[in-house]
Parts: sequence; structure tokens; C-alpha cells
Amino acid sequence: MIRELIYELVQIPGPTGFEGRVSKKLYELLKDHVDEIYIDKIGNLIARKKGTEGKRSLALVAHTDQLSMVVQKVDEYVWFDRLGWIDFRNLPSTPVLILGAERDIPGVVCATSAHFAAGGETKLWIDVGNRQKFVSVGDPIIFATPSQWLDDEKTILASHSIDDRFGCAVLVEVARRLTNPPRHDIYFVGAVQEEIGSQGVKHFLRQIAPDWFIALDTGFAQDALPDINKTVPMHTGLGVRRLSFAQPSDRVYPAVVNFASPRLNQLLMGIAKKLNIPFYVDVATRTFSDHTIAYETNPEMESTLMFVARRYGHSPYEVADLKNAERSVDVLSQAIAEMDSWDK
Repeated sequence: MIRELIYELVQIPGPTGFEGRVSKKLYELLKDHVDEIYIDKIGNLIARKKGTEGKRSLALVAHTDQLSMVVQKVDEYVWFDRLGWIDFRNLPSTPVLILGAERDIPGVVCATSAHFAAGGETKLWIDVGNRQKFVSVGDPIIFATPSQWLDDEKTILASHSIDDRFGCAVLVEVARRLTNPPRHDIYFVGAVQEEIGSQGVKHFLRQIAPDWFIALDTGFAQDALPDINKTVPMHTGLGVRRLSFAQPSDRVYPAVVNFASPRLNQLLMGIAKKLNIPFYVDVATRTFSDHTIAYETNPEMESTLMFVARRYGHSPYEVADLKNAERSVDVLSQAIAEMDSWDK
């Protein structure tokens, strides 16, 4: 079941720039369900299911990296900084794992004890006991919080890296269901380095030019915030993003924006309605995704982002309802079947 697959995938370390373990796992899971599969030079996992005609193609893309940090200095302690959007307020007392050259090193994020500070300090470091010799500047760091089920049915998962092992699992399950050849080629892509600007998708689109592109990622479950409208609840939080916009804090740099393909969005929304699956449309004004960069790279390609809502994004514990993964597979499998009638 896809729930067990997601649980398995979140246990595999895959920090930005070091996604190899995740890509290798996806390779093993996908190889028997596709016609071609390889890992490119920057680490993207690219698999193709050949269509009966193969004149056009659809790319389904999930990112294999997880939010991470990096070692900056090693003395008695390990000093670090974040890679991507992490709120330091979430980090004190968080268990972490440093991926050293020789071995993985566990540690814990530390701050000044309340006995000696008034509170509010932001200086943080990592205590690794007496294993400093195994840690080097530049080593990646990931959250090592143990995954937990928050319900007796094991459908609500609290874990690090739900973003975007959720999408990776959906890729695998859609490929498994695709037992009959589609009309169009289907690419299943595990893209690297999304959390620092979607370098993997940029490289993929330099090699391959699909006609249609659907990014599979997590989105915001807005019921985690009690003071705004509950537009995308977690338990039924499946949908598409109509547009996203992000303006760097340094205004010298340009904003990034993307607009979704109305045709792709209408297709996914219509299928969800026919399957009686709750489905939402959102906009995001402080984020980017692989879809953002795909639109920027090739705005003539029809593209969108299909998301599953999760709470507490980019924190040591994200929370999501895994029933939405099963619903995602249902919608995408039907979408591939209906796109067989698309000629352009």
C-alpha cells in the first residue's frame, strides 16, 4: 500500500545535493514498470513509459531532496546554517543526522539553557558528543525526528521529509498501475535540489521537452492556522495550484511567478469530481516549486502543480493524511487515460 511506501521513503536520507539514496530506491521501485530508466549526472531519476505513438509526452515530477542544513564549522560543537526555508525557532532540541564521508553521525540541535539565558536567543549549534572527527565542513544535515502515526488507522503521519516523499510515492504507484501502454510517452522524474531553486528540473528540461508537465508536491494545510479561513483542510487536502509568486527579500533580484495551465487544471478537477474526491484550488504568494521553475524555463509547455496539503511545512515534523496519496493516484491514473485523446 502507498501508506507503507511513504513511511519507508521518509526514513531514507536525501538532503539537497545528496539525494542519491532516494534516487537509488526509486530506481529499484520503478525499473520493472517502465521501458527506460537512468540517473543523470546531477542525480535526477528519469524513467520513461513508452507510448503507443510517442509523438507527445507528459512528465510527472516529484522532488527527491528534503529540507536540510549544512556544516559550516567544527570545533567542540558543530556549527551550521540552513539550506532553504527553515525557521530556526523550530530547531532547539531537534535530533539531527549529519551525513559524513565515513558514516552518518547523530546529533542534537542545542541552545543556551534557560538557567543561563532570558530566552529568545537564536544562536544554535549541534552537539555530536565525541564524534567531531567524523564531521567535516560542507557535510549535509537532516532532521532525525522519529516518524509517528497520529491515529489508530495509520493514515495520519507526523514525520520529517513528507515534503516530498509523498510525491515520490505517488510516482511509483501511478507507474505500477499503468499496466497498459498509454498513447503518449510518460516520464516519471525524481528531481533533485528543489529546495534550493529546482536545479534538477532545470537540467531535466534542458534534456527533454515534454508537452505537458505536472509537478507532484505538498502544499499548505491552512487549517493549521486558526486565525484564517480554512480553505484547504489537511484531511481532504488534494488540489491544484492556480498560480504562485515569490519576491526575494533583496529587491535587486526579480520575483518568480508561474501560472498553471487551465486545461490541465480543469482535467484534474473534472476527474476528481467524477470520482467524488474533494479537490481544491489554491494560490501561493510566498513560495516556489518545480512547477515555478518549469514555467520559467519553458512557458509554452502546459504545466501545473498538483498538491497534497500538509501541516507545519519545513519543520522537524510535518503532518499529512496519507489517504490523499491514494486519491492522488486515482486522479492521475484517470488523467493519463483521458489524455490519450489529446492531440496537442
